[in-house]
Order: sequence, then C-alpha cells, then structure tokens
Amino acid sequence: MSTPPSPDHSPGARTRAALTREAIIAAGVELVDAAGPDALTMRAVAGQLGSGAMSLYRHVDDRDALLDLVLEAMTGEIPATPLTGDWRADAAGLARDVRSALIRRPQLTVLLTSRADRGIGGLATLDRSLAIFRSAGLSPLDAVEANHALGNLVAGAALWDALGIGGTSAEQRQARRVTAQAAVKALPPDAYPSVTWAGAALFSGSPDERFEAGLAMLLDGIAKRADSAAAVRQDEDPR
Repeated sequence: MSTPPSPDHSPGARTRAALTREAIIAAGVELVDAAGPDALTMRAVAGQLGSGAMSLYRHVDDRDALLDLVLEAMTGEIPATPLTGDWRADAAGLARDVRSALIRRPQLTVLLTSRADRGIGGLATLDRSLAIFRSAGLSPLDAVEANHALGNLVAGAALWDALGIGGTSAEQRQARRVTAQAAVKALPPDAYPSVTWAGAALFSGSPDERFEAGLAMLLDGIAKRADSAAAVRQDEDPR
C-alpha cells in the first residue's frame, strides 16, 4: 500500500483549493512583494498555492506572462486623485499618488522599470500623465519628456525612501543623520569646498519635504516649457 503524500507545511504554502487565474496572480503579487521579481517562478507560485507547477500552465502561458499580469494587478492599485483641470495641480497629484504606491511596495519600482516595454501594466498611469501634459499645451515630444522627468523623480525618490531609510526606526534614522553630519563636518574644506559650503543644508527636511521641493522645481521647468510653446503658437497665429 502506498503512503499518501505529506501535506506541505512550508512557510507561505496554502491549503489546496481550486486553482484559478486570479489566485495565481495573487500568489505572484505576494512573492514579488516579499522578495522581488526574481523570486517569481512557476514552481514558487505553485508552492504558494499547494499545487503542481504544471497545473499553472492551464491558466497562464509562462513566467513572463505571469509577471505581466502581476504588474497589471499592482499598478491597478495605484490611487488616482480626481483631476482638477489645473495641469500643475494634476501633475503634482499624480506624482504623489505614484510615489505613495511605490513606497508601499518598493518592488513595484523594479517591476515597472524592468518591464516597461511589455503588457499593459502602467499604461493607465502613462495615459493619465500624457493627458495632463497635453492639457498644459505641450507638444507630443515635450509631453513625453515631461512624463519621463516626472517618472524619474518619483521612482528615484521612492527608491531612496525604500533603500536609503526604509525599514529603520525613527531613532535609527536620526542616528544615521547625526553620523553623516559629523562626517561632512570633518571633511577638509579645500578638498570638498562645495560640500562644506552646503553643510547642514545637505540634511535638511524630511523625505516628503525633499520630494515636494524637487517636484516644485521640476514643475517650474515644465511650466516654462509650456509658456514657451504658448508664445510660439501666439506668434504663429496672432489672431
């Protein structure tokens, strides 16, 4: 008589249930959230669901297709502040919405940048961003470049928040700040004159305050580009 297989008691394994596409995607999201895109394999997802890896292929084509579905699911949870019709306010709202989503799940930054050329994940946010910059009167190229600039600011800020100070307590962050300040103060001014000149300003502000300052500077630049475009249109059609 054969011995029945032992149940899987490994961490994260679930009680065997009906296998669905939705359950597979949810398990994939959990894996990516916990350990990044590299952790998502068909075998790992099957282990999460208490299933055989081959069973997954009845619902998703392959690992790449599953990663696309995971990205779509994650980006679908990005909040969307209602548009006001003021392009600058709307661009700022979009930036804050995406940053908050990336801070909540740092692996989304990696997944977005590594799979930007695949699937529809992120397309809704891209379309929203381009519509905002289109409403500012930018040309298609300027709108795309403005979107890139805003995206780079948001992704960089979120990544810095996640890896620079993420996972540490307020006390630990303050201790690191004090250590860094002391290191800068000890630098020879003749070797690093500008760093010495900046001094305490290097450590001023919270992550939110630094993000808002950078966002304001970026939007100021985009506003000047929009004003220039409007002036050109006025010159071409002075009616």
